[in-house]
Amino acid sequence: MTIIVDTSAILALFDEAYAEHRKLAQIIAEANERLVVSPMVVAEADYLLYTRLGSRAAHDFASDVAGGAYDLAAWTSNHHAAALTILDRYSQDYIGIADASNVVIADRERTNRIMTLDQRHFRTLRPLWGFDSFVLLPYAS
Repeated sequence: MTIIVDTSAILALFDEAYAEHRKLAQIIAEANERLVVSPMVVAEADYLLYTRLGSRAAHDFASDVAGGAYDLAAWTSNHHAAALTILDRYSQDYIGIADASNVVIADRERTNRIMTLDQRHFRTLRPLWGFDSFVLLPYAS
């Protein structure tokens, strides 16, 4: 199976101050699943890691992606259009393009497992196929 990795989880993996840091690191260490990251999440995480933790953290994450620790999901204009549809559907919930991209990629990967600390958005968002809700890691593990 596949786990979609959200920005908030990446930040917590790099910052030991997060209460969820150890649990997320354990999930990553024990994962037999593919860890897939959206290009939107890569960009958002790069910026937030750089501004919050410094250039070393941002570089280390970029190296993780380049080295295959995460599968970088392909992203086309059709995927972007699907994400915009999600933004429109959830316009009152202040969903951003990175979160919407995770929903689109979860649909393409046929998974409902998302590694995220963003419970507010991902308990509101619904999978596009087959499931009633997302399974949020580390909370469901």
